Amino acid sequence: MRILIVSKYFPSDFVTRVHGVFQRFRMFLDAIKDIGQIDALSYVANDFDVSPASIARLELSLSKYWDVDVRLCLCKRPNVKGPVLKWKHFRSKAIGTFSRTGFSETNGIEQIKAFEACLNSKPDKIFVHKLGSMGPLLKTHKLLPKVYLDLDDIEHVTFLRGIRLRREWYKQLFNSALVPALFWGEYKAIQLAYRTFVCSDKDKIYLTNRWGLNGVVEVPNAVKIPETQPITSEQTLLFIGSYKYKPNIDAAEFLLKQVWPIVYREIPGARLMIAGEPAEKIRAHAMGIPGVEVLGFVKDLENLYRYSRVICAPILSGGGTRVKIIEAAAYGKPIVSTRIGAEGLQMRDGYDILIRDDPKLFAEACIKLLTDFEQCNQLGSAAHKTIVQRYDQAKVKSLIQKYFGD
Repeated sequence: MRILIVSKYFPSDFVTRVHGVFQRFRMFLDAIKDIGQIDALSYVANDFDVSPASIARLELSLSKYWDVDVRLCLCKRPNVKGPVLKWKHFRSKAIGTFSRTGFSETNGIEQIKAFEACLNSKPDKIFVHKLGSMGPLLKTHKLLPKVYLDLDDIEHVTFLRGIRLRREWYKQLFNSALVPALFWGEYKAIQLAYRTFVCSDKDKIYLTNRWGLNGVVEVPNAVKIPETQPITSEQTLLFIGSYKYKPNIDAAEFLLKQVWPIVYREIPGARLMIAGEPAEKIRAHAMGIPGVEVLGFVKDLENLYRYSRVICAPILSGGGTRVKIIEAAAYGKPIVSTRIGAEGLQMRDGYDILIRDDPKLFAEACIKLLTDFEQCNQLGSAAHKTIVQRYDQAKVKSLIQKYFGD
């Protein structure tokens, strides 16, 4: 069996490109590489070297990194030149999903040609990584084999949540006008796919029952189960994320401005660690907040978790499920999250996680865990048990292979 992977998320840096999007992609890759030969089409930045010699070197690197022989095709994304009138930009985004920023990079003439060239190799199945890579499949007139789409976030839901966080009414109104086109593009993409993978049963029910879409199945985010770690005596909070993703920026701002001052006032010896990059995108990064350590990218996550008492997930927008929560729970760490942060995960407030939306209540939960060793142990142990039962990567890989065997 030959499987063509289509993605615009090329892992050009194998060291730092390890956040949730790439972890989920790697999980799918590790599952499907055992059942078929891999061709990979990736849409890369316009300044990327796509010469035959460069592609040959990258094929060797990817084959070694992914532990599978890969036939690689690279196609540059369009290079947008010159100023664009605001009303024209708005009109194009309102009319079609794949004219939007984040989607338009894969559906130009050259990008469709690159995809059709890959079809000449007669793949038996196509795996599309995220909605933004579906443009060529929707625009080509060539016959397609079975298409499997990983829709880790329901994009129109994520977009709507982002709109609600905007303070200016006119920006809310402007962006609301873009939702119908985004929804329609997402709807057509799911219709085209033989199977659409979502992160949670909640997302599956939403797409199936509310919108009548078929072929939607749950493939949860998952992690390799590590050994649990003892609860540290250090009074440390940790938030970790990629700050190229706006919901993580908003979460860090919420934590630094509204939650941490309450915690620090109550426990002056406590520390808050902010891990991930680029940290400079967090506006509060330059404020010199007492007790806060900005770590940047941390390669040794196991060691980072070892010295973290409580993991925070104050997510206010976005979709899918948070790998950061699954990962922390796998280490046996107690977690405080917002409702959206814990959304889609089969975890229960007060049993294996604490869910608090109000900043004062969020802070009080953190304070309680920083001062109550026994509750930390109970919460962390229950969280680890949940992850082993429901989010073990070995079990989820078997599920993926089952779906690709349909």
